[in-house]
Amino acid sequence: MKNVSSFYCIGLASVNLIMDTIHNHFGIFDIIFVILAGLPLLLNKKWMYELFGGTMDLISLYIIFAIFVSIVKDGQNAMMQPLWTYGMGYVLSFLTLIFGLLMTKIIKIRNRRNIITSG
Repeated sequence: MKNVSSFYCIGLASVNLIMDTIHNHFGIFDIIFVILAGLPLLLNKKWMYELFGGTMDLISLYIIFAIFVSIVKDGQNAMMQPLWTYGMGYVLSFLTLIFGLLMTKIIKIRNRRNIITSG
């Protein structure tokens, strides 16, 4: 499952690179971001998965908190944004949090196969 998490990160970094290229905001940081996202797969060390997954978890928790604070602030100013403005941030942040927890092996998914034998 940690490889699936790595491919999720590479996918997000690639989408960021493509979107920045389309909107003429391409920079060297985008290439570095893709390389950093692929680093756990390149090194394939346990500590690299744990470090990268922990960093992803902290960043996604920060984004979830920032979105919540932004919603509260907009609610107090009576300037509520459409749901998709904040909904997409919540969805991506929770997905990133789940994949980061999978990468650090805090959440474990086991593939159990029930084999029924007649005997």
